[in-house]
Amino acid sequence: MKTNNSLKLLTLALALGLGVSARADSTLPGEQPPVPPAGENLGLLGQVYGALTYSYINLDNVSTHLDSYDFELNQPLSFGLDGFLGYSYASGSGLRSNMVDTGLRAFSTHYNWGKPYVEAGVGYAWTRAGGVKDNSFVWEAAAGVEFQVCPKGTVTPYVQYVDAPDLAGANTWNFGVKGNYWVTPQWAVTGGFQYDDNHNSAFTIGTNFRF
Repeated sequence: MKTNNSLKLLTLALALGLGVSARADSTLPGEQPPVPPAGENLGLLGQVYGALTYSYINLDNVSTHLDSYDFELNQPLSFGLDGFLGYSYASGSGLRSNMVDTGLRAFSTHYNWGKPYVEAGVGYAWTRAGGVKDNSFVWEAAAGVEFQVCPKGTVTPYVQYVDAPDLAGANTWNFGVKGNYWVTPQWAVTGGFQYDDNHNSAFTIGTNFRF
């Protein structure tokens, strides 16, 4: 049914609009997060950076696709805790969606094999599908591990759950992996792949820039 397809498209838009990363150590009250030495290329966790990405979403059993454009700012709040703020726009197959979201990412640096993290975020989405306007509160939770595969590059597998309670059927599980490579200490290229429990897949490319 067209309504079910619209809900699937909306779910994908919401899922792509909510990012993934996190960490959990401790810092004394008022203590500032450490700043990486000049020229030291790390991952994305614990960094002050902005992200611009484009995602091509291949829809299962649908002849069209969805385009998603996302912007995110990440800010360390304390050692092991990041805050993020994002905006997303998605379109395709009669759907238009705008969303703003914010949340926290907590991660640990206690392990040599990688940085495990958890994340929780909330947001609000405004949509138009098939000539019908709607909106909803959105929430998401995610977990994964950021692996440092080389001095300038990381690979991060993750799992994420996204739900828009006011939109019937707009909830999904996402399973994905993303990579980041710092071309310079301030600029990186990123890419990723995501697959959801509705058998849709998303291919992402973009850039990250550190302040």
